[in-house]
Amino acid sequence: MKSSLISPIRFPSRPQFCLDIPQLQVRNPSPPMDPPPTQCDTPGDPDTYGIGVRLGLYAQAAATLLTAVSAPSEAEAAQGRVLNLLLQLATSAGALLNTDTGRIRALDAVVVAWLLLVGAFSSLPGSGARGSLTGTARLLFYAALSAYGCWFWFGGADGMWDTPCLEAQIVFFGGATLDGWFRVFGKVVAILGLVVTVAMLVRTAVVYAKTGGGQRIRRRPQTDIFLTFLSLAMIVLSVTSAEYVIKANHLGDVNEIFKVGQMLALLAGLFQLLNTIFLIFIEDRFRTPRCWLLFGRHLS
Repeated sequence: MKSSLISPIRFPSRPQFCLDIPQLQVRNPSPPMDPPPTQCDTPGDPDTYGIGVRLGLYAQAAATLLTAVSAPSEAEAAQGRVLNLLLQLATSAGALLNTDTGRIRALDAVVVAWLLLVGAFSSLPGSGARGSLTGTARLLFYAALSAYGCWFWFGGADGMWDTPCLEAQIVFFGGATLDGWFRVFGKVVAILGLVVTVAMLVRTAVVYAKTGGGQRIRRRPQTDIFLTFLSLAMIVLSVTSAEYVIKANHLGDVNEIFKVGQMLALLAGLFQLLNTIFLIFIEDRFRTPRCWLLFGRHLS
């Protein structure tokens, strides 16, 4: 009877004194925010238009202009033109070699063209630039540059390397692109440049054939006021355009100056400019008697 009164003891499956501790759900942290998109940099060509090359060309163009309007003799003016032409030839030779091997982009060619146009008119204000050996050499150079421009704008640019990092290649102020209105403008300028330079070369050849190479002796040097301001405006336009194109397209690796090639070009141009300024102030050249012209007509 006792066994029937005693019920078996059943232990609860869970102790009653245990507290229900809620399980903590560990949430995955929110993924980090993507960094703001950075501007894609396109590597430039420092050997052709690095900072040293650019500054050297700018300095030489300024020196050539100052020499043209202040030099007391044609021989000294010719020396300035030769130095400027040599640096231009070296710059254009690099672009031509890259074009021949197919290792150039249309954007690089545009920057080089702006650099070569910096000193386009810098020697014209002075006497002796037209009809001299150095003047003829510069005409030949710009005739070749105009011919290259015709080839470039009429189809050569389409076969050059692409720039996948850039949606559009900016070649002038206001965001003008390579395939926009500036391409038509480039065609017109290239054709006009070729026609004008060839016409001037023909005229030089005719004058040389008539005179036998002899030149009229001038008592005083000549300076054309209109050509002086035209040359100054061309220098400002070309310098600002070249720097704008480099900055607008985020061309990298072209602003490191401490390299052998950059330093040579920079020092050559800087030395020529400083030497020209030194001679102007030491010899007081702006007081040297000279003939002032406006559109080819004598004012004094």
